[in-house]
Amino acid sequence: VPFSELIRRVGLAQAVIIYTEGRMALNHVAEIIDAEQISCQFARVGRFVAARTRRDYAALRREADLMHEHLGIESELVPRAEQHRHIGTDFYQGGLIRHEVAGLQPALFHRGLLDTVLRAGVLVAEHMPVTGIRSEEDGFVVSTNHSTVRARDVIVATNGYTGVVTPSLRRRIIPIRSQIIATEPLSRGTIDRLIPHRRMVVDTSRLHHYYRPSPDGSRLLFGGRAGAHETDPRRSGVHLYRSMTRIFPELNGVRITHAWSGLTGYTFDQLPHLGTYQGIHYVLGFCGSGVPFAPYLGHKIALRVLGHDAARTAFEDQGFSTRPLYYGNPWFLPPLLRYYQLLDRIGV
Repeated sequence: VPFSELIRRVGLAQAVIIYTEGRMALNHVAEIIDAEQISCQFARVGRFVAARTRRDYAALRREADLMHEHLGIESELVPRAEQHRHIGTDFYQGGLIRHEVAGLQPALFHRGLLDTVLRAGVLVAEHMPVTGIRSEEDGFVVSTNHSTVRARDVIVATNGYTGVVTPSLRRRIIPIRSQIIATEPLSRGTIDRLIPHRRMVVDTSRLHHYYRPSPDGSRLLFGGRAGAHETDPRRSGVHLYRSMTRIFPELNGVRITHAWSGLTGYTFDQLPHLGTYQGIHYVLGFCGSGVPFAPYLGHKIALRVLGHDAARTAFEDQGFSTRPLYYGNPWFLPPLLRYYQLLDRIGV
């Protein structure tokens, strides 16, 4: 959520608290990586926010001024005439650099987290989907496809995969598919021309393209929304390839070696939520920022279960809204995405 929009919704004081906690989430991830010695190519490479239109560039300027005034966040505006120093395309109308933003290799980070909990003696049960949760006097009975488990506490952290087992939470999560492609290895000179400082990039298009050099600097990873329900990476990859080569024409003819997708979990207010419903704890709705927010808010919900005062967070026990006639199947996404694609195409 843009800082200005959050101020309009909740007031300046609460907006500052929420944005400050977002920065705390990033620092929390850095602390985990350092403490557990997780090798996942973590680096504060920064982010270039690319303005699709001149109006978007003006909005970025206003956001930068607001965040500097109220949050002390330093950012750098890049006019279109100077953007080639940061991104090798004429597709955009300038942009904004956020220097404090970090990146990592998510699969290696996940592996490091998993190894850490296994070393601590945690039992991780794979391929055992939960089929039911029943409340009892002294806790819960959790049914799976293989067995049942008795637990004093249950935490639901299913995000974009929230299903029929928790129908009330499912009504509050919009599963949105993120699709990504990876190019074949590119020359160092090509990467240097496309993204000279190896930053992550996100643009202001309504459907948001997001991309970066791979952490080892050998490929371009390019993501976006290539269809609300498109699960075949061969088809979504074609759409993403067209978008990628529209931004970077010199990549026309470059082969794609990998394509994949997964569900992110969005909420109607575009903020994560943490709380308790009918005795069940939940933390979900990371809205595309799960790498920093999932570990951070996962830590908060664990502290909440343990009854620690440090569990308090700006994201807990807020109004978690749904919409009439919405039960977890985002029927409205296909026409909405087509409309957004049209607006992006004509630059409105």
